[in-house]
Amino acid sequence: MGAKTLAERLDTRAGMAAVLITVALVSVAIYLPATRYAFVWDDEPLIANNWLLALSRPAEVFTRGFWAGSPEQDAGPGASYYRPLVTLSFWLDLKVSHANPHWFHAVNLLLYALAAAAITLVLWELLHSGVWALLGGLLFAAHSSHVESVAFVSGRTDILLTLFTGIAAFALLRSLRKHNRWWWIVVPAAFGCALLSKETSVLFPLLVALAPLLLGVRYDRRYWLLVMATVAVLGGYLLLRAAAVPVLVPFGGRGSIPNRLAAIVNTFGLYIRMFLWPFKHRALYQASDTSLVTAPNVMAALLFVVSGVLFAFGRRFVAALWGHAWTIAFLLPVVGSVASGPIAAERLLCLPSGGLVMVVVVVLSRIPAFRTATLKLAGAGLGIAIVLLGADTMARTRIWRNNETLSSAMIREAPDAPSGYANLADAIAGQQPDSALVLYRHALRLDQGDVLVLNNLALAFRDAGEIDSALVMIDRAIAAQPGGSAVLRLNRASILISAGRTDEAADELGRAFALDSTLPGARTMLADLLGKAGSYDSAIVLMLGEVRHRPSAEGLTYLGDLFITKGESTRAGESYNQALRLDPTHVPALYNQSVLFATRGDLTAARVLAERAYLLRPDIEAIRQLHVRFTQSPSPDP
Repeated sequence: MGAKTLAERLDTRAGMAAVLITVALVSVAIYLPATRYAFVWDDEPLIANNWLLALSRPAEVFTRGFWAGSPEQDAGPGASYYRPLVTLSFWLDLKVSHANPHWFHAVNLLLYALAAAAITLVLWELLHSGVWALLGGLLFAAHSSHVESVAFVSGRTDILLTLFTGIAAFALLRSLRKHNRWWWIVVPAAFGCALLSKETSVLFPLLVALAPLLLGVRYDRRYWLLVMATVAVLGGYLLLRAAAVPVLVPFGGRGSIPNRLAAIVNTFGLYIRMFLWPFKHRALYQASDTSLVTAPNVMAALLFVVSGVLFAFGRRFVAALWGHAWTIAFLLPVVGSVASGPIAAERLLCLPSGGLVMVVVVVLSRIPAFRTATLKLAGAGLGIAIVLLGADTMARTRIWRNNETLSSAMIREAPDAPSGYANLADAIAGQQPDSALVLYRHALRLDQGDVLVLNNLALAFRDAGEIDSALVMIDRAIAAQPGGSAVLRLNRASILISAGRTDEAADELGRAFALDSTLPGARTMLADLLGKAGSYDSAIVLMLGEVRHRPSAEGLTYLGDLFITKGESTRAGESYNQALRLDPTHVPALYNQSVLFATRGDLTAARVLAERAYLLRPDIEAIRQLHVRFTQSPSPDP
């Protein structure tokens, strides 16, 4: 018997293992530079500045919504988001890395490699060809519409969704091909994990019910058990979700039914076009406004549906029906029937694109005719497309390096949208306040009623010392916010404090407390006002309540400073120790505790803390002087 061809070798178990490893390694190689990137955009409120996430126990993340604990208002469509497995993964990353963004990006990369491997396994079950599974897996891995999901840490929702849905689909197809019911155990389990990662998988039970029909196989006489198991998982998920978030299903959109249908068809077609030609990127796509319905989008949607009908009549292409059904089932929840906001985003294409990859690969692998040369030509064309997509992906990934590069890209891609200018202003406000003011003003000219822009412009005016302008902007923001906003009231109080109007600031803080008694930062701000007024006991009471409900290194350090002011050094040392247990790199606590140890005569402990503070911030003069005293004299006198 002659030597096996490459195609024959890839059709073995060892060959498929090689295919999966290749797809995973290519996925990692393409996105490897992203492991050096920072937190951007939603990463900061969801992860870096999320006090509740840092202090949670693992089980607690299943009892609240996705945005819980973030400085952002848990309102609008976000109030209905329930993604505890994603939140749990962020919690684990925090425990391991102490909020090092490079670790989070590395985990995204590894999860994406697994998701690409899962889609490759589904292709294997559809085509029984290692070569075409490899090509399809590489097409998925390299596709540049996935950049936002991988290079943006918060895009992990779609990676985990794709990973678990892919595992569930593989187990389902495997059970049908092998007539093995043991795979049925995996299907509802993986489906449950997909639901807990993102809501978009909600229609998967429909795919399970239709799978034998779509694939042209006979229904098992006990197949109803599998269908009912997935429906039961969905029911359990909905009950768990109802207990955790205030909005069960985020039905969205106003207007007449014809307008809503037009928006759905338009956005569906937009996503199809984004997959077929991903090279014209935009960080944000306006999609759901019916006034923006375009003929190319509608044509793309109709052609996709019609092609599915045609494939249903061609036995050779029947496997493509699974890809069509996959795409429709996982695009419908994000194209307007259920609200996901007024924006179409590339990351929402991550899971549906798996179905589109299946359609493309099935069609190319089933090209009729006599046909070895034609198949080789199709494979070569697909290979070229994979290389071009991989190059585009690597180029596109660079915009996610930091908030400044991302916001600059948003402005280039959508110069008429205010969000890009406002985001860039946020990114540079600390280093270039005058330029930030110009950008905020431009964003406001594009949208006079944008509350977030008004708020941020007010804070920029405050930082620039233009208090009157800051008050005008924050008052406009408050007037534009129905029902009032505790955060806006808190920011108005901070502006009044900058103006030295402390009595008015205290009244404003009272209004903020009336709107939200748990508002992060409000107790600390009021305690600071009381401390400066000499009411140290009242300030300490407020800070004790703050750190009890929301312990943080910053809050505990400030509490320690209040104890020092009152002459209670023992309690101050306890507060600094608690701060350092929460964050061993918190420089103010390191410095203050070092000074406190030195005044007590414990020079060894003081020197250790001073050296740690100096390693972290040698640029701060007070820390540098403290370090010099320890290194030049055995008996420093801070």
